[in-house]
Amino acid sequence: MHVHSAGVTELAAALGVLRRTEKGQSVADIVLLAAHDLLYAQVPRPLGDSSMRRLAEILVGRGVVPKPGDYDGKWWLWWPKSGRGPCRDCGKTRSLTRYSARFGNEYRYLCADCRSAERQQVAERAGELLDMHGTRSRFPVVPTPASAASTHLTEPAPAGSTVVSSPSDHDWDLYVTRLHELLAALEWAGYDMPEEWETDFDLQAGALLSASLWRGDGCVEIEYSPNRGVLALRPFEDVTGDWPESYSLLKDDIEVPVALSGQQAVAAVADAAGEAGLLDAAHVHVADSAPPEAKQEFTLRRVRRIFLPAAAFRQLPMTDVLREVSENEWLSAYLDWVVGMAGRDVAPDIVPDAAALGVAAWCWRNNTAVEDHHLETDVLMARVNIAVTRITQQHVCPIEGIDWASIRDALMDPQWALPDGTLVRSLFGPGWTEVASTVTAELDRWRRLDHEVLGPETTLILMSIGGSTSYTDSWWGQGRWRAMCRRVIDTATAAGLVLPAPYDQRSPDILLADLDAPDQVPDTVLDWLIDLPEADHDGPRGLRMNDVTRPPQHCWDPYWLTDHNS
Repeated sequence: MHVHSAGVTELAAALGVLRRTEKGQSVADIVLLAAHDLLYAQVPRPLGDSSMRRLAEILVGRGVVPKPGDYDGKWWLWWPKSGRGPCRDCGKTRSLTRYSARFGNEYRYLCADCRSAERQQVAERAGELLDMHGTRSRFPVVPTPASAASTHLTEPAPAGSTVVSSPSDHDWDLYVTRLHELLAALEWAGYDMPEEWETDFDLQAGALLSASLWRGDGCVEIEYSPNRGVLALRPFEDVTGDWPESYSLLKDDIEVPVALSGQQAVAAVADAAGEAGLLDAAHVHVADSAPPEAKQEFTLRRVRRIFLPAAAFRQLPMTDVLREVSENEWLSAYLDWVVGMAGRDVAPDIVPDAAALGVAAWCWRNNTAVEDHHLETDVLMARVNIAVTRITQQHVCPIEGIDWASIRDALMDPQWALPDGTLVRSLFGPGWTEVASTVTAELDRWRRLDHEVLGPETTLILMSIGGSTSYTDSWWGQGRWRAMCRRVIDTATAAGLVLPAPYDQRSPDILLADLDAPDQVPDTVLDWLIDLPEADHDGPRGLRMNDVTRPPQHCWDPYWLTDHNS
């Protein structure tokens, strides 16, 4: 890249200011802002991007925030979404979130308390306007669980309708506890559970608990009606414009009956969430209509989301971590191919089951001698893949990271066997020595990178991306597995194909249930699932080369930029 000398000079000056600040030296706010503005005005991007972003983070921490029209009105593209500093409204130093300039507001950094107060003021004002025009009799106020029992000021129940008793504080606590049980699969898949749920009560519908569940920039709305026994998963819509980087993880509403007690309802929620792709890593791309700067920001934001945890782990600037990563030839190749090409649309989130698939795919099947010693049949290879995935699942934790040593010990255990007792090492014969050596080397390489360069969070993100490419989209171990099997069975039976024995004498539902553990079914059944041997060339397909294995695709559409530029 050719950079004019003025750009280099300005970059050096800005970096000098940044270094002095990060070393704890006293630098005035006006000097920091001047360094930021020099980079904005003089240095070709992306050369100055990382330094400009870091200066913006420091400025937010000092309470220095641009006006809405500054930097052509697009400063939000590089100023941080969140940080810690003085809140605009209360002035207290707290954790802050940036809210966008829509509906008469300006871009602003607010703490949670002030944002809540702002929402309440908007709601109260809206209620007053509606009352003035006679368009409503009551504006609902969102209560907390502690006060919800006293907020049932609803319309009188129609004659003959069922009236639900107002829940006590103890009832609300039970509802929240049960809701967390129902959402266990989503929590394991990386979604942040809210500390508090919005609650409401209606004399006919009963209690309602709701919240937005976030995983990275993806969101799904949750509504739980305990009296009706329904849990609803709904698309997220950024109607206030507060989340410009967000996208919805659903296109359509899903309602799951959850009146059943115990694990049946929990399994039903997991099944529905899995079928919708919510338990797997999200695949998201930028809308074609988005302007170039938005597409660049989306890419840079992905890089930051991947490597900021590594920078925190190493206590180094992210630029230093990225330089070290780029100098590692092997890791750089993984990033170019797996993250940048095969997984270029995979959101950089921590999804434990996807990470387990990533380990199985890139430390067992790829980059090793396993493929050089391919087993006799694809069914046998699938059985070993499943066995590897089961082991890695046991040693992936979203908090503590990946236990590489335990995975290595389990895979190299001479007694490691398939469910039928067949020793895995015996399947490879003399080739096992090379398989064991290369797999061990790959696992040890990742262990060193994890412990010395990347840290557990970035490693989990990279493995989650690695387990979410087209290479693994038909493998057992992902949240959509049961839904994919159901589609294969349904299309096969609709085409008149006979189920494999013994399920030809049983039922499709029993086959589907047994396929939750595909390593336990006979070879003929697993072969049928993979290829549907009796189908003709144009007939229905098994999991191999089947559109059903493709994950849902999501789109980030920065409509406000598109409208602004039109």
